[in-house]
Amino acid sequence: MGMTLKNTFQRMISRPHKLVLCATSHSLLVGLWRADKLQGSQVFNNDDAGHEAFAEFLKQYTNTPVYLMADAVEEDYRLESVPHTTGAAKKELANRKLNQFYRGLDYRTAHFVNRETTKRKDDRYLFVALNNADFLQAWVNLIQAAKVPLVGIYLLPMISQVLVRQLKLMAPHILLCEKLSSGLRQTYLHNGRLRMSRLVPNVPTEESQLGYFYLQETEKTRLYLISQRFIARETPLNLVLASLDGSTQHISQGISQEQSIECSDINLSQFTTSLNLPIKLVAQMPELLHMHLLASGHVVDNLASEALTKEYDFSKLKQRIKLTTLLLGVLGLFAASGVLMQGLSYQSAVKEAMQDTALQQRRYDEAAKNFPVTTISAEDLKAAVELDKVISIYPKSPRRMMQVVSNALEQVPEVQLNRLHWALTNDMNSKDDDKFINLPASNSPVNPAFTIDATKLYELAYVTAEISGFMGDYRSALNSVHRFVEKLNLDQNVAVVEILQEPVNVSSFVNLQGSTTDEQTAQTQPALFKLKVILKAPETASNIDKDTARMK
Repeated sequence: MGMTLKNTFQRMISRPHKLVLCATSHSLLVGLWRADKLQGSQVFNNDDAGHEAFAEFLKQYTNTPVYLMADAVEEDYRLESVPHTTGAAKKELANRKLNQFYRGLDYRTAHFVNRETTKRKDDRYLFVALNNADFLQAWVNLIQAAKVPLVGIYLLPMISQVLVRQLKLMAPHILLCEKLSSGLRQTYLHNGRLRMSRLVPNVPTEESQLGYFYLQETEKTRLYLISQRFIARETPLNLVLASLDGSTQHISQGISQEQSIECSDINLSQFTTSLNLPIKLVAQMPELLHMHLLASGHVVDNLASEALTKEYDFSKLKQRIKLTTLLLGVLGLFAASGVLMQGLSYQSAVKEAMQDTALQQRRYDEAAKNFPVTTISAEDLKAAVELDKVISIYPKSPRRMMQVVSNALEQVPEVQLNRLHWALTNDMNSKDDDKFINLPASNSPVNPAFTIDATKLYELAYVTAEISGFMGDYRSALNSVHRFVEKLNLDQNVAVVEILQEPVNVSSFVNLQGSTTDEQTAQTQPALFKLKVILKAPETASNIDKDTARMK
């Protein structure tokens, strides 16, 4: 039948895209597709010789995905409503129904139809199974033995559902009649969704008997649909007869006239041509039309178990790993190219920097040759530079002195600061113009224990303060002053703290005129005292930074 593949397949490449099989009770039709185009076909008889030939054939395509379609008489369809669920619960509920209806059957599936719009809005499923798979099992065993990746097992009527959608048949109740190699296939669809299908073998060859045969089988199917409550007796059934050459047109006209059934004839020749299928070949093997739809990606519900499709799943996993590896390799190549380009760019930048450095060095050498000679000796220049460094380390504000005094005031809160005179000098007897306590320079000698280095500058401060809340207790005031002096001496930045004036009742602020209120007046005078604070001279800039950080 038709064109053989013994020589044709040898001319094909060793790895075709898809193999689509159609198994019937008496034969297996094999089609080879690549890029959704039929490359060739071959038929194997369902006997020992056919099985042996098919096993040899599969050795050429061990890595080719196989789609197996079954066209059998022993099909069962049950339409059931189940509670609406999602996720794993939905799958578990469907499997429970399949075990309830078809326990012990290997090839079965649950086809989701729709969700009801009334009552509980349950999900409607069409549960489908092959009651007798003996004709199919031999082919499946050969596929498993050859370790060819089996994608799935599908029913031909489910592909007919795809065909109706492709032909845009919109009637609510359609009974599609297709004449196949295995017999007459009648498929009932409600709103384009499969409900039931039956295969009638042994179609009469004489055209005079075809009209009566079609009418008789249509009536049987209609009575079955009524008994199963798929339709009511008054439901208008749209009978569609499909053919390639219009040979069923007179049959559809006769049925329409005699039985008052809406009947139409569909010529598939134009549709077949649009699919790039040879019309003569499809006329000899009508199943090729359904096989082409399956090869084109119109995959329907799978009847095979996961154990049968594990080779295909494993091949998909390997393909994904290879694709991921290739993608990572490409990304790595791009990354390496980017790193290489960046390295070349850096190398070019280094060369430019080296050239600029050499140019600047030549300019410096030329400038050094023409630099004027100074009359100052090298020792004097060195001394001037070192003197500039020493001057730069000295403080330029009373910040350090204020931090020292502030730390002591925080520890003796009764002392209130009235005035602070700060100076950076090497004259420890500098004059202090104080309106609160004015002492002559000769009355403020420096502590002899402190040695003054005339080459250094020191931070000197005259601190005038008083005891807040003073009520005439001079002993307590003296203790507060001594504690304040002690806290200042504890600071590591302080070199000397001298008391220039203590808060005593012989102060110049006491009223010297005789009066009965002299003692009370003296007690109300502020307890003023005056200190001289000298900080240690900074030795290096690093020491000053450390001291400043410590005070902070």
